[in-house]
Amino acid sequence: MNLSIKSNINDDCGDSIKGCGSNRTILKCGEISQALFFNGAGIGTTLPAATITLDTSKLCNSCIMLEFSSNIIGTLFQGTLNFQLYRSCNDQLPIPIGPQYYFTQSVPAYFANMFSFFVCDCDLCSNDCCTYSIVVSAGGSAPIIGNAGIFAARLAAIITDDPEHDDECYPCNQLCQKGNKAILKCGTPGGVISITPDTLADTTFTASTLSLNTSSLCNPCMKLEFASTIAYSSPTTIDSTVVSFQVFKLCSNQLNPIPVGPQLVFSVPFTTAIIPPVAPGFSGTSTFSFFVCDCDICHDECCTYSVVATTATADASVTINNVNFSAIAADHDCRCC
Repeated sequence: MNLSIKSNINDDCGDSIKGCGSNRTILKCGEISQALFFNGAGIGTTLPAATITLDTSKLCNSCIMLEFSSNIIGTLFQGTLNFQLYRSCNDQLPIPIGPQYYFTQSVPAYFANMFSFFVCDCDLCSNDCCTYSIVVSAGGSAPIIGNAGIFAARLAAIITDDPEHDDECYPCNQLCQKGNKAILKCGTPGGVISITPDTLADTTFTASTLSLNTSSLCNPCMKLEFASTIAYSSPTTIDSTVVSFQVFKLCSNQLNPIPVGPQLVFSVPFTTAIIPPVAPGFSGTSTFSFFVCDCDICHDECCTYSVVATTATADASVTINNVNFSAIAADHDCRCC
């Protein structure tokens, strides 16, 4: 099994940190990647989807929460995809961390939706440098039909330590570290969004906003999380609605908002495999959640972040509700404090 994947990740552990005895929180985001499965891929076909490298050598009794997010887009896809997180430390062979997660499409269909999960890893030595990888494999009982792309695939990690407690792995009294600051902020929902077949293409809706002042942080890195419930129903099996989601940022002295992270897509499932089309078509409820990272922030900025939903096509009815938008920001480098 090949777990190699090209990634350029900024090192958050290479600097000397002074001061002892305070808890520390590290927020780190891996690079965006993708994996593609094509028609006929056999059971057991594996592809790397995302990776992140973490150095816990300056932490004591560290505990890591790793979150994975991806946008799966299928073209007449039918099959099962298995997602597994692996850890490889100090040139060791990779070992699975946490359970396997599954994505299944039972009828060949065009669709787009988010697939995300998180896994905790608190069973590692504090002097480890570890690479975590998401590996996707074709599962089920038959080869894949159609094509599926796992786009905007990304791993993010939040690491905390407990310097008050020694472990046998790496004595804490040999470490010297300084506690850092972190901010957690929840946004304001923009209300229920209703999209009908009468909605024009390129109609925009603001799903949620939040404002965050990072002036108290040093070289901050931020993880923004969005969650919602999408209910949908289509008149026939060939009707669909496509909605894209984009995070925007507007900071002090800027005239226009700028996008943060990739554009992510939701599509009501539809298929051309059923002839003639059947009425009614697909209906259901789906959770649509994702995260993006913003580590390109001036430490004295006050910024407003917005999640904007834009229609591409609207032949089916879609309701977006139960919207939540939050941000966690943490010092990324304590040398300036």
